[in-house]
Order: sequence, then C-alpha cells, then structure tokens
Amino acid sequence: MKHTTLARTIVAAAAAVGLFTGVGTATAGVDSSNSIVDDGDRTVAAIAEDTRIEFVPPLDGNPLTREWFHHGRAGFRITGPDADEWRGHITIGYMVGFPATLNGKIKFQYQTPGLSLELGSEPKLNFFDLIPRAGVELEVGFGPGIKTIDCTGGDIAGPEGFIRMSGFHGTVTGVLGPTTIRPYVKLTSADGDMVVTYGPLSTI
Repeated sequence: MKHTTLARTIVAAAAAVGLFTGVGTATAGVDSSNSIVDDGDRTVAAIAEDTRIEFVPPLDGNPLTREWFHHGRAGFRITGPDADEWRGHITIGYMVGFPATLNGKIKFQYQTPGLSLELGSEPKLNFFDLIPRAGVELEVGFGPGIKTIDCTGGDIAGPEGFIRMSGFHGTVTGVLGPTTIRPYVKLTSADGDMVVTYGPLSTI
C-alpha cells in the first residue's frame, strides 16, 4: 500500500542508528523481551527497557490529538555460535489502538531530537535531528481499530547493543475516545528471521 511504502521509506532514512526510549510511569529494568533461535543456532533476543511514555496536553489544542514523549531503550542480544558475526536491522514503532475516528483517517507524526547507538564495547555514536520530523496519514476506517506504525530504526551488528531514546515526540490526530499506545522493538536478521517484543500499554 502507498502509506505502508511511505512509512518504510521514512524508517529507511534512519539507517545507521540508536535511540533512547521512555514512558509515563518509570519502570526500571527490562519491560519485555522475546527471542527466537535462527538457522545458525543463535538465540536472537529483542529487549525493551526502562520504557516511559508521558502523555501531555496537545500543543495544537485539538481535542482529537493525542501527544506524548517516549523515553527508554530498545536493545538486542545475540548468543550462540558466531554471535559476533550477526548482522541485522532494529526497528522501533507503535501499535495505536482507538475506539473511533472522525473521518476514517488518522495522522501520525513523530520527531527525534537526538539519537545514540551503543554496540557492545564499541564507542557510542551520536546523531542529532536525524529525522527532524516525519509523518504519515493513514486510512483506518471509522473504528474501532489498531494500527501498527514503524517509526525509526537502523542497521546493527554484533552480539549486543541498544538504541537509547530520550524525548522521542509523537502525536496522533483524528481519534475519538481513549487512545492506547503500545511501543515495540523489532529485530530482523540479514537472513530474514524476525522477532518482536512489545512494551507496556499507555492509555489517554
């Protein structure tokens, strides 16, 4: 679909990356993890840590807008044979659940003020305003509904690392009633294996 292609194009622009993540109520440590065993007999784990999503009054004053800041970490860990040789891609995104929409469409926007990636014992790399602002309008129907949106990500390598995200800013406009945000971390190996872990729910 056109919108899916646009979202993937936006994600691809973040191609070498790290983030710092967060959520409304501080939760120290691992919020969730999930793993698979790939063809090389390696365990590939996606990890969401220290997630904190803070909902704030929408700056546009629109009663159909939900606005939030996301802090925390999106991590990965590879164990088993030749873990140092593992290559893949990490993606951070959201599932957005809503009871209804005003006109069958929602507009999703996000902003990344600063990104950093740490891979194992390698030096930390910092990126600022890598994606100053990005957005997509989605045809979702009048609801209720759930929409999955990939926001940002990058190529990764080696046995472990994490994206640290601080102040990741998101808004969704066009929703009626309580709206639920569920962040996720997705790993896709160079061979096409995929594993996803989901963070805690936040509702406004």
